[in-house]
Parts: sequence; structure tokens; C-alpha cells
Amino acid sequence: MNINSIITKITLIFVFAIILLVAVFFFYLKYEKEQNVKMVINYHEKNANYVFKNKMPPRDAVEYFERQNFKLEQNHREVLHNAMILIGKRDFETILYKNEYYFHLLTPRFRLLFKDLTLYKVDYSAYYLFAIFTIFLIIIYMWLINSLKPLHVLKNQITQFAKGDLNIDCSSDKKDEIADVANEFDKAVKEIDLLLHSRQLFLRTVMHELKTPIAKGRIVSELVDSDKQKDRLILIFEKLDYLINDFAKVEQVVSKNYKVNRQKFNLEQILNNSINMLMLENTKEKIIIDIKSNHDLQIDFDLISMAMKNLIDNALKYSIYGKVIIKEEKNRLLFISKGEPLKKTLNEYFKPFHNDTKSKNHGMGLGLYIVKSILDIHGMHFEHEHATEENIFKISLVEK
Repeated sequence: MNINSIITKITLIFVFAIILLVAVFFFYLKYEKEQNVKMVINYHEKNANYVFKNKMPPRDAVEYFERQNFKLEQNHREVLHNAMILIGKRDFETILYKNEYYFHLLTPRFRLLFKDLTLYKVDYSAYYLFAIFTIFLIIIYMWLINSLKPLHVLKNQITQFAKGDLNIDCSSDKKDEIADVANEFDKAVKEIDLLLHSRQLFLRTVMHELKTPIAKGRIVSELVDSDKQKDRLILIFEKLDYLINDFAKVEQVVSKNYKVNRQKFNLEQILNNSINMLMLENTKEKIIIDIKSNHDLQIDFDLISMAMKNLIDNALKYSIYGKVIIKEEKNRLLFISKGEPLKKTLNEYFKPFHNDTKSKNHGMGLGLYIVKSILDIHGMHFEHEHATEENIFKISLVEK
């Protein structure tokens, strides 16, 4: 039971209210019973005083009490032995036995036990009021709980929305505050959906439009006479083409529209592909690989290659010596480079567009955001530490 839940709080309030109502009802019943007993005692005392005042003999006393709706009890020994004495005075006793009242007359000359046949009026209004208030409280409780049910539905829809499902309908035709919140959230979802579709359309249009000049540039570069210049131009256009393809995958991953294609690849294949994607010169001098074993990983080859490419690129960009060491240690892949410690916590770098644009090495601030998104898809843990003047980014090669 969640003590902070609104439903729990309402339930506790109503439970307390019902307990209080039951307590009041029982106290009232006790009070009512005491008043009834007092009424019986007063009636018995009145009759006892009359007998003593008129100094009635036993026969006259019996006749008198029979006229007052009393019956002479023959089995007086059993009654007196097992009954409960409600009040005992010098001249009479009022006794309760098996929910029946008895009058025990005590005189110096004789004793008589009578069963009281009087039907004392019982007030049932307390029972009716108790039933009415209990039913009223239950109806109000059910009404309130039913009014809060849309909150549970809204919570589930918000959870679906958080998972990337924009095809939800939260609209409500009710007039309460929950309906107002649901309708406003529904409007926000639809606006976000429209913005996302607009963003996707814009990005895809831009990438499509860039493909044409890149392809033309690639063709024109073949016409350059100088082999050195030709190779440089071809490398530039190929890198641009790689970047466009990367942007397309990143857009799909971020918008959660990417279908992961897991296959088995070894670590060496993945690293080689990541390094090739960077299109660097003198990679052996800049990237030092120290891997003794060669793990097989069940991963999406393109995505993990992109993640490792971004880590290598970051390490080179922010390294003092422009070098990065990649090594394996305890089922983790380490990317190590000499450099200053991070200025912010690692979680801050997982946010998109976090970079300071005044920095000379700044990018768009998407590198680690993309890395984290890809590793989360694969269930792989990612952490960082700074030790011995080195930034060490670690990827777990075992899924969480």
C-alpha cells in the first residue's frame, strides 16, 4: 500500500470515519441500554413502594403484580442462581436473566420472584441513522474513488507517452479538474506529435537535398587531374555521405523509430568499422588498440559502431596529445585519453546540446547523448572516471 497515494489517503479517511461512526453508535447503544435499565428499575421501585406502603400480604401482592403485567416465577432457584442483579435494594432486586427482566420482592415476612412481562419501548431510530450514515459514507467513498479512476488511466497514458508512444488519446468529456488536466495533456501530446513529424520531415528533406550535391561532387571529383587532390575530394564527399547516413540513424534512434537489428559480431570487427567511419589519416598513431581477447557481441552493428566512433572522436578531440588508447578490462571496453577532467557531471553530458558554444572544440553537444541512447537500447552500462590525468570512458560488454 502506497501511503502517499491519494486513493490510500481517501480510504484511510473513510475508514477512520466509519470506525468513529461505529464507536459513536455503540456508545449510544450503551447509553440507551442504561436509560432502559433505569426506566425498569424506577418502575420496579414504584411497585415495591406501593406494596410496602399498603402492607400487602403475599396473596394480595401476587394479585397486584399480576394486574401490573408481572407473572409469578415458579422456577425461582434457577433464575436467582444464574441471573445478573442490575440493582439490589433492601426491599427489592431488579434482575436480568436470558434478556428478560425479573422483579424480586424482599419483605421481612416473605419473598416473591416475578417475571416482568411489560414491553418496554425500544427506540430503533439509532439503528436507522447508523445504517443511513454508513450507506451515505460508502456511496461518497465509491463516488470519489470512481472520480479518481481517470487519474490511473491518465498515468498509464503518460507512461506510454514517456516510452515514445504518441498515438494516445487522453481527451475527456467530463467537467472536473482531472478532465481539464487530461484534455490539456492531450493537446500537448498532439502538438508534440505535430512538432516531431515536422522535425522528421525537415531533417529528411534536408538530408535528401544534401545527397544530390554530394553525389554530384563525388562524380566531379573523379574529373580532377591531380590524384592527390582527387583522393582528398573523394574522402571529403565520402565523409559527408557517412555523416548524412549517421544523421538519419541518429534521428531514428532519438525519435525511437529505429528497429534494432541484433547480430553476432566480434569486437575487432566493430572497432575497425568505427575507426573507418572516422576517415582519419595515421590512425595507428592516434588510436592504440590493446585487446587480448576478442569478444563476440549480439548487437546492432551500425549503432554500436556509431557509439564507439563517437567515443573515439571525443577522446581524440579533447585529448592533450591527440591520442586514445582502447583496451579491454574485466568485460569492459575502456577508451582512455590524457586530458582535463570533465567540467560537469556525466549525466549533464547525456543531455542533448549541452556544449558551450564559446569553446573552440565545441560540437553540437550530441556525442555522449547519442552514445548513451544507443547503449541504453542494448542494455549496456556506461560510466566515466578521471584518474592519473586521464579520462576513462567505460562500456560494459555484458548487458545489464
